[in-house]
Amino acid sequence: MKFQREIFRYKVAVGIVFKKLRTDLLIEGKPMTQQYLNNDISEKYNKSWNSAREETLPNTTLENLYLISNYFNINIDYFFQLVQNVTNKEVDDAIKGKSRLNNLYKNL
Repeated sequence: MKFQREIFRYKVAVGIVFKKLRTDLLIEGKPMTQQYLNNDISEKYNKSWNSAREETLPNTTLENLYLISNYFNINIDYFFQLVQNVTNKEVDDAIKGKSRLNNLYKNL
């Protein structure tokens, strides 16, 4: 049970980092939208991307980790440093902020 909760929280932290990377990049003075990222990845990499899924509760692949790191011009080591720096409060807030995450977490 504890192991499943830890994995769930780690996945949420990965999603938080995906969202931070996206929203920290400004397009015409505004944070990049999910749709913009989806379209840009599709165009640049010929790969379907669903930002909403990846930012909520990703179960991402190594290919997607590589792709997003390449897209944002960061190395994978740095990506995982960002994940490690996500606070428990940020994870708790993300879980509480989405009813789907909240319900899944309660059932673990």
